[in-house]
Amino acid sequence: MLRRFFLHFHIAEIKMRVALCFGLFFLAVVSAFPQKEGGSYTNEAIRQAHNSRLIPKDAQIQKVVEGIEIGAYESIPGNQRVNLFEILGDQVPPEVVNNLQQQVDQVGRP
Repeated sequence: MLRRFFLHFHIAEIKMRVALCFGLFFLAVVSAFPQKEGGSYTNEAIRQAHNSRLIPKDAQIQKVVEGIEIGAYESIPGNQRVNLFEILGDQVPPEVVNNLQQQVDQVGRP
């Protein structure tokens, strides 16, 4: 009787270890996928940036980092200049802000 109890206990322990191994394997597989929903849109974002001349056509993307969130500006009067340096601050490289500022300044001009 006691022997049967220990055998049953041993089988339960093996089952628990197998379940734990499967759980760890599942976590490893899941963690290999992008953590954010936007991770799958990186190539499309790069293509659009090339097409809109935000980055040069021949530029090579070396590293992609997590994006930043900036506040939305709505209902800006047509005669008001949008200063991207004030909005983006030190979160974006100055050469990128300059390029964007030039494009924003051209909006609405013939």
